[in-house]
Amino acid sequence: MISLNEGIAVDAAHSMKNRKTEFQGVDLKTGKTLFYTDLGNQTINIGEFLAIVEAVKYIIDNDFQPKVIFSDSTTAISWFKNKRTASGKRNAKLMKAEIYLRAMAYWVDEIKIVKWDNRQWGEIPADFGNKGK
Repeated sequence: MISLNEGIAVDAAHSMKNRKTEFQGVDLKTGKTLFYTDLGNQTINIGEFLAIVEAVKYIIDNDFQPKVIFSDSTTAISWFKNKRTASGKRNAKLMKAEIYLRAMAYWVDEIKIVKWDNRQWGEIPADFGNKGK
């Protein structure tokens, strides 16, 4: 059984007005922000994918338990499971993330990824809260 109170929740936001994509990860047990990155002007899918990869790195580097990541992005979860993006944008961060996932596959494959159900559970705790802005 999956607990919604343990693991890392990730989310990304993109502002067309500010040409800014950012992502963060939140510890569901403490509510503490574990990481935050401003990517500059990227796509929301790239932000969501890189947020998952950053959570993977955090789990591996810190032996974080449980090894569970929540994301509300179907696309990013698919890219993560394939260890490859389908983005037309190619950049160093994406390429490094793909290489990392493949190189660390032994440890990456131990991590469970769960699709956050916004309708049933509300907004993901890592949400930036700026919808409609």
